[in-house]
Amino acid sequence: MTDGARLGAAAAQWAGTHRVQAGPWWMRYRDAGEGPPLVLVHGLGCSADYWVRNGAWLAAAGYRVLAPDLPGFGRTQGPRAGLSIPAQARAIRKFAEALNLGPAVYLGHSLSCQAVLEFAGAVPERVAGVILAAPTGDRRRKRLLHEALGFMQDIPREPFSLVPFIADAYVRAGPVRWARTWLAGKSHDAFRAAGRVRAPGLVLVGERDPVVSNHFATSIARALPDARVQMVPDAAHALIYNQSERFNAAVIRFADHCHAAVGA
Repeated sequence: MTDGARLGAAAAQWAGTHRVQAGPWWMRYRDAGEGPPLVLVHGLGCSADYWVRNGAWLAAAGYRVLAPDLPGFGRTQGPRAGLSIPAQARAIRKFAEALNLGPAVYLGHSLSCQAVLEFAGAVPERVAGVILAAPTGDRRRKRLLHEALGFMQDIPREPFSLVPFIADAYVRAGPVRWARTWLAGKSHDAFRAAGRVRAPGLVLVGERDPVVSNHFATSIARALPDARVQMVPDAAHALIYNQSERFNAAVIRFADHCHAAVGA
């Protein structure tokens, strides 16, 4: 099969959605490809649809790529008050258990990086590696306002074509759930969670990201037992979309390394 044919087949699979009972949650998810599992966990206020420039490409590279809607976001029902970071991590665990996933690389973006860290520390046997893309979780008081303003500053740095893929999810989540989930992230200790992770890690941060500081990205990588930071040139906060080719290439290289180590 040619590269183009593989991508076409993966794109057709990615276009469909599925449901699975994951603990109390009837979770919607996307699923494409065959091979070692790679789980994409969307950021605050988004959904599995957010990975429109990643899912099929990563699947065509030889992975089974899965992307759930976390409870309360996308088309997975959840409490209006939102979920704490540990509760989000439990939802990821229930999702992995429901699909009987073996050791997988888990990729979080923005706020979901904290949930991925919490999950990876709790069930290390299910984790081959963790990727933190534009991770939030800096709890220093002076950074709270900076992060909030950073989201506003990021808007004009993102392609307008991104809007349709997040607008529906933001409306479905609603401002109350969005705000409470964001605040829940500020009460979570990302560094403590990172210290419990055993798998290798990769921290990806955009060169033009006004939300995540280089200092924080470097600090969270150092808190992990085996991780490095990679700067993505010209990328803003939504580096998974605005620099998707570079992002996908970095993810594939790291996932290849992780799964080779698991199979060794």
